[in-house]
Amino acid sequence: MLPFTRPALFAAALTVLSACQLETGGAPQSFEEMQAERLVATQAKVQSCRDSVCGRLNLDSGYLEDYAQVAELDHVTAFMASFTDFSDLADIASMVQLDELHIGRTQVTDLSGLSNFPNLTLLHAQDLRVQDYDEIAQLRGLQELALGGSEVGDMIFVSKLTALQSLNLSRAEVSSLEALRRHPSLEKLDLDLSTEADFSPLLTIPGLKEIFITPWSLSEEQQAVIDTLEAKGVTVMREVAVIVC
Repeated sequence: MLPFTRPALFAAALTVLSACQLETGGAPQSFEEMQAERLVATQAKVQSCRDSVCGRLNLDSGYLEDYAQVAELDHVTAFMASFTDFSDLADIASMVQLDELHIGRTQVTDLSGLSNFPNLTLLHAQDLRVQDYDEIAQLRGLQELALGGSEVGDMIFVSKLTALQSLNLSRAEVSSLEALRRHPSLEKLDLDLSTEADFSPLLTIPGLKEIFITPWSLSEEQQAVIDTLEAKGVTVMREVAVIVC
């Protein structure tokens, strides 16, 4: 465990942030001007992908007024729309060829549209305000799943993802890890140790190789599980946030 508390870390973070200086020059842009620039830049990416018949379309932090145009790109197998106002999976429903989808920090609240993408092997869906994550259970070929910053509850759906190798739950609100008990394929797990969930199911995962944790605090029981895993040869990476100006 770290020799300092969560409040101490936050205080240190605030001190670092106070020393960060923003460099600006010229008159500030209005929101409308910034949106216009983002729109032009994002449209250019879509057009470039269309012209080059790209397989990977990265629109992270971009802006489009109509995402339905992306659905026309039937050659794209990896679509990234994180940190955008993308909100409706129905807009890209025809992209059944997708094997990689990034929708973290978007406006998506309904995951029922995932049924249109049966070939997904990677799904990043962090920081969403979704009520029902059970829709993910139908993605039986999923190998990598990121749900950090989300309220995932008991995440029973994970027990049905028998091909899953990597699961990111950093900053997620998890009520139970029971769904991971004896998981047949899980190798890498990213956890936020602010959860009070019982860690004992982790001892039953036969192929577990790495755990990434944020070491705020651990109960004695949780620490005992981590110690046992390390003794068994599981690599435990203890992560501390670093603020970059």
